Amino acid sequence: MSTRSNSSNLFSPLRDPESLIRRRNLGEPSSLFNFEEVMSIPHNNMGPPPAGPPPPNNNGPPPMVRPNGQAPRSMEELCQPSIDGRGGPIAPIPIQATDFGLRHHMIQQVQNSQFHGLPGDDANRHIDKFLEITQHMKQNRVSDDALRLSLFPYSLTHHAIAWYDRLPRNSIHSFDDMMRKFLSKYFPPSMVTKLRNEITKFEQKPHESLFEAWERYKLSIDRCPNHNMLLVTQIDTFYNGLTLSHRDTINAAAGGTFMQKTPEECYELIENMTAHHNHWDTSATRDETSRNISSTTTTESPEVVRQLESCFDSLNFDHSFV
Repeated sequence: MSTRSNSSNLFSPLRDPESLIRRRNLGEPSSLFNFEEVMSIPHNNMGPPPAGPPPPNNNGPPPMVRPNGQAPRSMEELCQPSIDGRGGPIAPIPIQATDFGLRHHMIQQVQNSQFHGLPGDDANRHIDKFLEITQHMKQNRVSDDALRLSLFPYSLTHHAIAWYDRLPRNSIHSFDDMMRKFLSKYFPPSMVTKLRNEITKFEQKPHESLFEAWERYKLSIDRCPNHNMLLVTQIDTFYNGLTLSHRDTINAAAGGTFMQKTPEECYELIENMTAHHNHWDTSATRDETSRNISSTTTTESPEVVRQLESCFDSLNFDHSFV
């Protein structure tokens, strides 16, 4: 930036600079500038001074004025908690009834099956149980959606209710909104993948009966309602995950044609076998126990015989003594 051009705009050129210099040389230093003359010269970029009182000094803080005209609040008032912006995650529900209120027995029934939010808790099972409990709860001029939405927070406790309290205010407008948020928290896609892998990679455990294996397999399917597996895939996965001896047992029960039956017939056959599992030798533990008993009896037979002979000798001695 050039300072020379800026300084040239401060004052206009003097009318007679030579006369001014001669007067200074004659001993009149005060006459270097004729201020009246200078002030009478129009300045560039400068207008006449504003009329009226000088402008106020704006260096200080602006005055505190509330929009409603009231006096500003003190520090104590500002530090007090406010109810503005408070409220729960559920938005106001449109209810026609003027005297709506949750009844005590409704809340108590819901609280009997609460969800804790622990790693082993089944979120899908909790929803099914909640819908089962509330399906018969009715109240005049109150929709089922509004009633369930009002009751659902009472079915949560511990970690789950803490999660619910942290949801944004007025972020839930229907029971479907609540279910989506609940399942996204406690039944995320990663859990779906884990449960689906448990189904597809099923294997019968050692010493597990057919009944126990079938019940465990069905529980895995129930815990993952969106597994997207057809019945034929479920039956095939279970059958191939069994031990060879239990596959032979199923084939024997089917007359040697298990895989030639329909998926529905196969399912019914397994259900009937496991329902009467005490009548079928479906436990590998029984086979192992039978082999152990047979082996023990064979190896220890001479000793058992000697003990029996000693017992009989003692009885004969006592009899002759009497």
